[in-house]
Amino acid sequence: MKIVSIILRVIVGLVFVVSAIAKLYPVEPFEVVFVDLGVSNWLFAPFIARTVIVFELFIGLALLLNIWAKNVIYYLAQGSLILFTIYLFFLLLTQGNAVDCGCFGSWFELSPLLSIIKNVALFSFLFLIKKERYSNGLKWVVPLLLLIGAFVTVFSLNKVGFQNSQAKQLNENINLEGLPPLKTSHENVQFSNGKKVVIFLSIGCGHCKSLAYKLALLTKNQPSNVYLVVASLKEENLDPFFEETKLELPFIWMSDDTFFKYSGGKLPAIIYVDNGSLKKKWTGEFVDLEELERLFLY
Repeated sequence: MKIVSIILRVIVGLVFVVSAIAKLYPVEPFEVVFVDLGVSNWLFAPFIARTVIVFELFIGLALLLNIWAKNVIYYLAQGSLILFTIYLFFLLLTQGNAVDCGCFGSWFELSPLLSIIKNVALFSFLFLIKKERYSNGLKWVVPLLLLIGAFVTVFSLNKVGFQNSQAKQLNENINLEGLPPLKTSHENVQFSNGKKVVIFLSIGCGHCKSLAYKLALLTKNQPSNVYLVVASLKEENLDPFFEETKLELPFIWMSDDTFFKYSGGKLPAIIYVDNGSLKKKWTGEFVDLEELERLFLY
């Protein structure tokens, strides 16, 4: 029975640890969850997401090391499973069972129903695990050091950038008529007419992919004034990029250096054009997403 208890404890601990690490790379889809649920805004979502990952990692490591801290770890594990399961039921009811629950990040997909079954199994395993307690004064020191270590590890491995850099206010002419037609419809966009947001992304740019995950949520209502210009040397890299980021916007594909003529030297680059006049521009990884979202409402 003791061997069974050890095996179950290791299984539960490893699931928590793997789940935490998987959510950390990439972390952006997990950040989006909190914004989509209305729990946070774009500024604080990165901190909330990483804090949840910290506690997942902490619980998993504590279980692997057989640390219970007077059953605090036991109740934390149960509580986290309950909260995750409530979210999974919400996901199942609102989006069905064909979506990825995101429980293991982008490592592999798991449907909400399968993940619920997984959580019920883990919850049952917790009842069968024999919990040992420290009899010396280290019963709180070791868990505290483990928690601090988890915080330092998570926030060091994937650092938070403040998403609050506002756009440069401009008022200058810009000519985008030389851009190729849209990839799917082959239509030429008249950038000199009306108000348009043009987003320049490169497939090989990590910050561009980070932004793409968030743009997928911001543009889920399919605003008609937003266009992507995507740089990729190979056409076959386009579909995996859009499938992974869930970004669905009309886009222009460019495979040569003229891309930088329009985007400039710093990516991602976002411009707001009003009747051929450049009014706003964002460059780099730290974009004020709430400011940008307001432009999508035009």
